[in-house]
Amino acid sequence: MIALGALLMVVVLGMTGYEIWRQYNSTITLAERNLNVLADVLVGEIGRTISGVDSVVEQSVLDLSTEGNRPPEQIRRTLRDRATGVPAIFGLLLIDAQGLPIASLHSLSPRHHAFAQSIRASVAGQNLPIHVGTVTAAPFDGTPIIPFSRLRHDAAGNIAGITVAAMSVQYFQEIFLQVKSKTVTTLTLTLARQDGAILVQTPEGATTKMSGMTEFRPDSRDNGLIHDDDTSAGRIVAFRTLRPYGLKLSVAVNAADLLNLWRSNALRLLLAALVAALVVAALIWAILRRLALDEAQRANLRSIDNQRRMAQFSLDAGADMVVWTNDKGSIIYANPAAHQALGYAPGTLFNRSIPDIDPSVPPAAWEGRLDDLRRAGTLRFETSLRTLSGKLISVEVSIALLQADGRDHTCAVIRDIGAHKQSEAILAERTKRLEASNAELEQFAYVASHDLREPLRMVNSFVALLARRFGDQMDPEAREYVEFAREGALRMDRLILDLLEYSRVGSTGRPMAAVDLGTVLNDVRQTLALTLNEAGAELILPASLPKVWGDFDELARLLGNLIGNGLKYRHSDRLPRIEVECLTQDGQITLSVRDNGIGIAPQYFDRIFRIFQRLHGRDRYDGTGIGLAICKKIVERHGGRIWVSSTPDQGSTFFFTLKPAPAA
Repeated sequence: MIALGALLMVVVLGMTGYEIWRQYNSTITLAERNLNVLADVLVGEIGRTISGVDSVVEQSVLDLSTEGNRPPEQIRRTLRDRATGVPAIFGLLLIDAQGLPIASLHSLSPRHHAFAQSIRASVAGQNLPIHVGTVTAAPFDGTPIIPFSRLRHDAAGNIAGITVAAMSVQYFQEIFLQVKSKTVTTLTLTLARQDGAILVQTPEGATTKMSGMTEFRPDSRDNGLIHDDDTSAGRIVAFRTLRPYGLKLSVAVNAADLLNLWRSNALRLLLAALVAALVVAALIWAILRRLALDEAQRANLRSIDNQRRMAQFSLDAGADMVVWTNDKGSIIYANPAAHQALGYAPGTLFNRSIPDIDPSVPPAAWEGRLDDLRRAGTLRFETSLRTLSGKLISVEVSIALLQADGRDHTCAVIRDIGAHKQSEAILAERTKRLEASNAELEQFAYVASHDLREPLRMVNSFVALLARRFGDQMDPEAREYVEFAREGALRMDRLILDLLEYSRVGSTGRPMAAVDLGTVLNDVRQTLALTLNEAGAELILPASLPKVWGDFDELARLLGNLIGNGLKYRHSDRLPRIEVECLTQDGQITLSVRDNGIGIAPQYFDRIFRIFQRLHGRDRYDGTGIGLAICKKIVERHGGRIWVSSTPDQGSTFFFTLKPAPAA
């Protein structure tokens, strides 16, 4: 039945489509034939009219050439005789070789010097037997006219003047209107020069410029019929060329207007076909809907059964306890996890009450708890449940209310948090020990900064005093020993200070906040200004830098150490050049500090970030070997990482990552 209905719909729609296509072809073919007939009729009528006018002009030229110079009155009489019986002529005008009017007929006058001069200018240089000018206003009364001009030559072949016949635009419009009155289609009739200049057009202003139309292109044929799709609505055009006069006639119909009747018929046919198809479709839909409803009901039952089975499986296999109770507080369901956690055999929790397993809810308090749940909808709390053996276990309970069969039921999802509580206790104990350890470290830092440095200052002072007071009495070897003692005390003091700085990273710093890297680098540049000047160093900083999440002082120490290393380990053959760059990508900010110093061999890339690791002797470069270790600790405290890329004798680049500051 479905296949038969579908076949019937295809047949109905196919026959309708064929009939619509047939009517479309018939409409286009008839329009093409009518346009060709109209174009032939019009071009014949206009050609005969222009030929008659051209004959008058040509004969007038011959008369003037054979009869020699005559008075203007005699010339006008001759013109009148020639123009009699040619209604298309609006006026005649004779112009001499200098462009001055000689004689005229009808609405043209010998006084119209300006008109004569414009005609002479337009004809100059033309090689057509007769020149057709553009539409102009008659000088006598302003009537739109078309001037048809022919050159006159003397016996020697020189130009002796111009004979002008003026034809009224209205004359051609009347011819067009007579043709249009016999048609039922909106036509556009146009007579134009081959350069596209419009002479006559009905309706007026339908086209302001013809040179862009397909039939006026240089490569177009003289006669023919075209479908022009270049316009917005599309046209069907029959055109003819009056070759001797350089004119072209076009009869055009708007394709959209032409097809209006066809569209109406096509719409009626299509609607009828659609109605028939809809009737068939409605019958098929009713049958299919009945079948689909039956199948949907079966599928729904299967889905409900599958959901029930999956829900039951999740309850049976779930690690959390699930307990359902009625409005009296009696347990009506408990999953296997609840039986196992509370020590009950499968199924033995049913019909027990909540007070049996939760000592915090005595029987008298159940109604109050149920009222709280009705107001809140859901409750979440921690409590202790009693197992069958009497042991209490810590649990987190999430309980919700459901109404079924007009009664309140509760569903409690219970999670054993005993291990979590134990972990919290262990974590609290570790935190307490860590706080105590931090306090001891702070005490050690205080002792190191005061008590350990005090004996060193005393040793250094007395060694210096010894050198000043008894230096003259000592031999060179004794003075060298004293200098060794003084330098050792100073190195020990410097070492203690660096250890203090290393230990204070992260312990005495300010809380993390949004830090402007531009401000940090400006402070570092001011701090190192004297050293930069003394070394003749060039420090290049980015034009703009983002804000990062960090500690201002520690970031300043980090960048100061890296830039200071570029100055400290500079190459002896070139001035130091240090460049800081910044790249933001994938939510992470990467900064690099590049120098042109002595460089580092690849095998030492990891070693340089360890505490007290030095690659050069103290006689070449001063220091304790702890600066890069401090940099590494600062970067790691800020959640980033630091690494180096270097080529010996060419320079090093230190990279480190930071986190961007959160959006305000």
